[in-house]
Amino acid sequence: MSKIKLVRSFTGYTYIEGDRVSITKILTYLKEVYGRNTSDINDALRILNNFNLFYDMMKRKFKDFISPTKDEGDLLKGLVVVDKIKLFKKDGVESVQLVFDKRIGLDFISKILKELQLDFELVEG
Repeated sequence: MSKIKLVRSFTGYTYIEGDRVSITKILTYLKEVYGRNTSDINDALRILNNFNLFYDMMKRKFKDFISPTKDEGDLLKGLVVVDKIKLFKKDGVESVQLVFDKRIGLDFISKILKELQLDFELVEG
């Protein structure tokens, strides 16, 4: 597993960038341990588990990001976690940029990465 990049962008969004396996592990942990069994996490996991299919679709449609399905009720309750996903290949490795909802803070994501004992670096964006 490669080092995960944790970034707080100037637009106020927090995002992580890393290999597909690590990002899948983070989303699964959020779902199981923190009880975030929301449609956006489930759809994001579906996208990551079918990486090549969605990667090819993104290239064909000239898209940079995929936005997972979000339930309106989750939006109103503030439970949405994933805003959008970017799939790319870096040195032949399936890589992902996962942009979190604006309500998800840098400290919360940093805490999860530490709990999972994943190697990460904080980058100013």
